[in-house]
Amino acid sequence: MPPKRKRRKAPEDRPMNEEEWERFMQESDARAAKFGELLETFMDDPDRDAIIAREMGWDRPEEDEEEGDEDFDAQAAMEEAMAHADDEDVKEEVRRSHEELRAMPAYKRAFPFALKVDRALKKYLEACGGDPGDDVTIAHLNSMIIGAKLAGGHGMGYQDHALCGNIVCCKRALVAANKCLEALENLKANKVVPEKTLDPLIAEGREVRRLVEERIAYLRKGVWWA
Repeated sequence: MPPKRKRRKAPEDRPMNEEEWERFMQESDARAAKFGELLETFMDDPDRDAIIAREMGWDRPEEDEEEGDEDFDAQAAMEEAMAHADDEDVKEEVRRSHEELRAMPAYKRAFPFALKVDRALKKYLEACGGDPGDDVTIAHLNSMIIGAKLAGGHGMGYQDHALCGNIVCCKRALVAANKCLEALENLKANKVVPEKTLDPLIAEGREVRRLVEERIAYLRKGVWWA
């Protein structure tokens, strides 16, 4: 459930909005991509870690080390607290979260939809060799992304500080649904896959997309600071 609307706070106190979350996630994606490229490039270099740290901006002057000790102590304290957490409470929380995810209408349809796309396109995927520009690959990959992004948003939570991040994850699920549908329709138009195979997938994909759109609209009702 999204939080109820509340009174407005001063701009400096308000939670991040969708645009700010989107920018943050794009920057995170770029950093992750850069790290992956550096790791691949310098994998066999004996100074790999130092090079990557320098290129990523992780190496800091010596005067910053004392400040880093405070971060380490905080991390150690958190790990200590987690080590003494009641395992049964943690298991119950995880179980409850998984049940809530499986009950989400959009996810409830997205997960089996991805499995159907996987089964229907498997032999065509092998034939195209996983070419990232091929419509078979695009449809297959994005069918999987829909549920993954919905689950990622659910994992972020529904409190004010995370709600718009949750919405942005759902928006990425919607982008994936559109890409999947476009690729499926291209496969049909180009007669790569029989219509009798694609028509049920396209119909279900449209329903999944509709449910994702509803999910976004529902979550946005809890955003009082936009």
